[in-house]
Amino acid sequence: MKRFRGALAALLALAIAVGAGLALRRWVAGTARVEGASMQTTLQSGDVVLVTRLDYAKAAPRRGDVVQCRFPGRADTYIKRVVGLPGETLVFSGGQLTVDGAPVREKYVSSPTGDYSISLGPDEYLLLGDNRMESYDSRMADMGPVGADSLLGRVRWIVWPLRRFGPVE
Repeated sequence: MKRFRGALAALLALAIAVGAGLALRRWVAGTARVEGASMQTTLQSGDVVLVTRLDYAKAAPRRGDVVQCRFPGRADTYIKRVVGLPGETLVFSGGQLTVDGAPVREKYVSSPTGDYSISLGPDEYLLLGDNRMESYDSRMADMGPVGADSLLGRVRWIVWPLRRFGPVE
């Protein structure tokens, strides 16, 4: 009987540990694997990144944040950069971004952005890859801008491969 209680206690402790681990991964932080060239040179295909999930519970995303997101109607998740914020009008012309008429410097862009303009709604974010020529993102008609509820978390660190370990900027 004592042996049975010990085994039961161990099984209960294991179940609690697994449950806590899954809850942390779901609601606090998790990892994601980068697939494709859309975020080069910031992120490379095959990088594993740490995604923190609570960043946007109290504060809105900022321009330049790298996020994990889900586009409406798609099962996959994507890693993109927040370029446009709710209510803004963005114009890309001759490779220059202007937001509400003011020029914005994008130091992370690795390939030029074709001419494009959009006015975002009150809960819309424009998400683009850094490698604009290779990115399937909010500019595409079947993707479009996303609401805050589509942002799954902020990409914070490259955790693999170890030679690239460090913060994502």
